[in-house]
Amino acid sequence: MVTNFLEEESISANKKLRRLQLILIAVFVATLAIIYFGVGDELFDFSDRRTKLIAAVLLGGAGIILISTIITLIFTMRPAKNGKNLLLPLEETTPEKAAKIINREVAEGKILYEGTRDYNTPIKHDTRVLLTPSYLLLIGYSMEKISAIPCDRILWIGAQLGYKGGPYSVRLIIFTREKMLDYGVNDFEQAKRIAEGLYQYIPNVFRNLDWQDVTFPHMLENLYQKNRDLFLEMYEEEKGKIKGA
Repeated sequence: MVTNFLEEESISANKKLRRLQLILIAVFVATLAIIYFGVGDELFDFSDRRTKLIAAVLLGGAGIILISTIITLIFTMRPAKNGKNLLLPLEETTPEKAAKIINREVAEGKILYEGTRDYNTPIKHDTRVLLTPSYLLLIGYSMEKISAIPCDRILWIGAQLGYKGGPYSVRLIIFTREKMLDYGVNDFEQAKRIAEGLYQYIPNVFRNLDWQDVTFPHMLENLYQKNRDLFLEMYEEEKGKIKGA
């Protein structure tokens, strides 16, 4: 029997989402209770019209939050089926077709690499990078969604420190012919470990260049964004060196 990997991941993500929703609503209710019972008499004069209006707005907001929480809880009771929890950034196929391939390869034990972005960091996240022969999967980066990138579309993968979101931003960047994709990672050294782990199956085409320099991926990104043709020309030249080695 084929293990439905994507549905299992959906169930796990839904549990986390429900837990988060319940925590948020508990905090919201507790805050309202503290305001009302703790300092309500001091801050609010309920005989005043404006105070009544503020109270009505707060109650309305509470109602909206409660309704949205109930809808979310109901929505997350069922796992996503037929690849509905997949994000296909390159839009190369349908979620249903991609799901069949991914579920089959995982069921057959064809997981080539699996890594997590939270290695040796104090805050743990169930955020993983998983590689099958056909797809690179980024799990947990978008809560209930899994990004799936076809392996045959990937040109190069690198770890980048800084430049986007501030000097302490850490990203795993993925170059494809169509677009450049990036995903946040908690630790720069772990981002490098992920890239190096993937290089066993997705060639490190730029290995002969000084890619260990933290500014190198940024230079490649600039080249990719400003002159795609020159980037691809450089890529093909470095790829030819690997084949000729």
